[in-house]
Amino acid sequence: MNDHIDYIENSHDFDAKILTNEEIAQLGKRLVDVETGIDDKKKALGILAHRGDLQAYGYLKQYAEQPDRELEEWAKLALGECTLFLHGDICGDDDSDFVFTGVGKNNNMLRIYLMVLPHEGKHFEVWQHAIIEKEMTYVARDLECESVEWFDCNPHYVGFSVLIPVTISIAQFIEKGIAACNEFGDFVMEEYYCESGIPHEKEIEEIIQIVRYGENETHVESEQNPF
Repeated sequence: MNDHIDYIENSHDFDAKILTNEEIAQLGKRLVDVETGIDDKKKALGILAHRGDLQAYGYLKQYAEQPDRELEEWAKLALGECTLFLHGDICGDDDSDFVFTGVGKNNNMLRIYLMVLPHEGKHFEVWQHAIIEKEMTYVARDLECESVEWFDCNPHYVGFSVLIPVTISIAQFIEKGIAACNEFGDFVMEEYYCESGIPHEKEIEEIIQIVRYGENETHVESEQNPF
């Protein structure tokens, strides 16, 4: 119980959301570095837990598999807390059938945000939205993904969140889904966007431009995704 109290009292006084992805990556690397001191690791655990995204989750999960002996309980608490934030961001307050120690009910899923686009100069029609929802859901079921959690359908893009098993590559899922949609008419670009977090509205137009035209040969999959 002392570990629980110590964790709560010492890890909840910093706004982790103000840090950049690069700063979070530095914290994650220090956490798994055997040369980092215990006090610094405690600070990193608290910040990463409250960051609550898949980037932080990846480092916490890695550390929880081989934690320092004196931080075993801290590692479990931080990983569980980060997981709750992940779940809450996507699903609100409904925590039914949710496992505290993992993403997804079966504890072996990664939550991925994906975006698909119409061809240049085109917009998605309502009937095309329906096909995208139906076919992506069917492919998710066929590949034994836990679920497509939600769709955000717009004329110039469709974004959605899916829980994908760690044994299935993102490309395997989305490329099969795009191919299935295009059997009803070639209306979805083969290029796509994927990330561990949901982009802000102001970022979406920039993402669309990168997917369509590239940016210094940058891949559409973020290099900051530790998975």
